[in-house]
Amino acid sequence: MTSLEINLKEFTISDVLQFISRVKKTGVLRITGSLSGEIYLKDGLVVHAAAANGNEKGMEALFSMSFTELERGVFECGIMAPEQTISEDLGKLSDDLEKRRIEFEEIKKQMPPMDIALAKSTKELESAVALRRTDWQILALIDGKRTLAEVVAQAKLGGFEAIKTILWLKEKGLIYDPKEAERIMSGFLRYLEKTFEYFGKNGWEWLKAWAELDPANKNVANAVTVDEATFKVSLASLLSTEEIAGFFSRFDEFLNNEVPKAYGKLLAKKKMEEFRKKIEG
Repeated sequence: MTSLEINLKEFTISDVLQFISRVKKTGVLRITGSLSGEIYLKDGLVVHAAAANGNEKGMEALFSMSFTELERGVFECGIMAPEQTISEDLGKLSDDLEKRRIEFEEIKKQMPPMDIALAKSTKELESAVALRRTDWQILALIDGKRTLAEVVAQAKLGGFEAIKTILWLKEKGLIYDPKEAERIMSGFLRYLEKTFEYFGKNGWEWLKAWAELDPANKNVANAVTVDEATFKVSLASLLSTEEIAGFFSRFDEFLNNEVPKAYGKLLAKKKMEEFRKKIEG
């Protein structure tokens, strides 16, 4: 095996490393995608990784490349690593990658879109909260103009650390998304339109029934106007982000109970899976 080309849209980096490890090859795996880089192996063991942006190497580079959108990998035999930055055996490495992947997936759910620009708030820092050097590095880049993707790249902290820092600063109210309310409201209206589009009149009847269960539900339902002929949804009044978040969790639970009544348990499972794909698409 002098070279091997891999479609990284079909296989994960962990899959590829497991294969190369089994045949105990020495060489470099060159990665291309949203974060390109190189992973070096010696006798099947991972010994070094470096991101092409020059900001990360070692485990952080390996983690970042593992969790970004990748396209292609080419393994070239016989090329030695310029240095050793990784010394873990592949079993532990794979476990660490999987743990970090799970953590990263949870973090991604909380992240605003990478193409939006965050701004600094005027909130006073709580006396009990101490900012680390990494916090200051991120704050220095937040100016209401740079996108999150640009902040992460320019911070030179590594993608995982930069994203965790951004979320922490946002949680503390030190930075904010000026368009968050607008985006959340747009997502709320889109969710309702997809509900009516997929479930038809049933979706509309379910929303009305759900609204009667609780005054908070009714307040949410009254914030929109629905054309019963076309099921076109328009905004009647503004809702807080907390009210919309409550809607998503409570209405989804309501659907889980009502859909089986309308379609039967077996078909309901398929219907809900298809519906969620439409929402995410």
